[in-house]
Amino acid sequence: MVMNELREKYNQISTYLPKERKVAIFGCGKLGEELYPVLIRYALFGGFIDNDKSKQDSGNLGEKVYSLEDFLAKENRSYIVITATKDNTKTIGKQLEINGLKAEQDYTDWEHFLKVILPLISYFRSEKIFVNLAQICVTERCTLRCEACAHACNKVSRDAQDMSFESVKKSADSFFKNVDIVKEFVLIGGEPFLYKDLDKAVEYIGENYREKIIMFSITTNGTITPDDTLIALIKKYDVTVRISDYSYTLPNLKKSYERLLEKLQGVKTVLLDTSKNQWFDYGFFEVDNGEDEERLKRIFKTCNTPCREIRENKYYYCVMARSVSENSGKDVGLDEYLDMDAVKDKKDVLVFELGLVENGYLSMCRYCRGAEAEKFLIPAAIQQKR
Repeated sequence: MVMNELREKYNQISTYLPKERKVAIFGCGKLGEELYPVLIRYALFGGFIDNDKSKQDSGNLGEKVYSLEDFLAKENRSYIVITATKDNTKTIGKQLEINGLKAEQDYTDWEHFLKVILPLISYFRSEKIFVNLAQICVTERCTLRCEACAHACNKVSRDAQDMSFESVKKSADSFFKNVDIVKEFVLIGGEPFLYKDLDKAVEYIGENYREKIIMFSITTNGTITPDDTLIALIKKYDVTVRISDYSYTLPNLKKSYERLLEKLQGVKTVLLDTSKNQWFDYGFFEVDNGEDEERLKRIFKTCNTPCREIRENKYYYCVMARSVSENSGKDVGLDEYLDMDAVKDKKDVLVFELGLVENGYLSMCRYCRGAEAEKFLIPAAIQQKR
């Protein structure tokens, strides 16, 4: 029954995005540049569009950048995916509608494309499982003690046991046995540079599964500078290092970032800007949404988190739900996962990836604001008092 519904959804998508139609990226920023290799992998890329005249003149990633006017004058126009912030996406959407284009039929936003459209296209056209984002949390320990840590790592002892290297291998093996292409595969923490076997983890995943990963990355708070051995492996396997910049709140970290960036010369780095000094407050320790299942289903559906986590054979839909529950001792929903070793048909992974989970929600949804968290802003990286 579920697969029939997904097939029907795919057939609907195919009416406006048939096999021969390409996909154009509207926006030449970071989001557009990250979507580009995905479209290249699927032979779907149909050009860049941008309102910035300088980008139209210079091109992007070696590709031509069209103005919207020039794009609309083309025959056999590509489908458009908007790669922009929410506010800018609304603005661009209005611009497209003024020019006679219709939402869904002619364009969509990047999140919907990666979370729904591409997984269905990938499965029904080539029987390949596409995952937007998956992570291995190699350690829950962290060098910072942020009061509002979204993974509750502030509640973990600095002497806590990390994931063993054998468990990291098992996690990667279980995941890639069932997944053909992942847009981004991340080694996270806690602070992953605390993990003593990070070099082995990078080498194992890079050596065995790099061709299935479009972006292989490590997310760090920038407080630790990796050694030369690890940096050599990061370069060898084309690993991107994402650095969370908390220097607005913690000015003393500026020197740490400078040292890290100097050491990472020649490595792809992305500085995650937190200059607004704000995090979303998910409310894990103050919210109780009750037991009304319809309400919990709405919270889950509107959240639609992209952040999967693999822990050995256990594939969790929401990394924060698992980590907060386990690290805080809530122990809620830890048995809510897809057993990747028990998967007999890839369609089971597709169904899970599209959020069709048992009950229609996660138990931790009861204690989370979900998408509403963006309305509850708190200072970023405020440290616990010792």
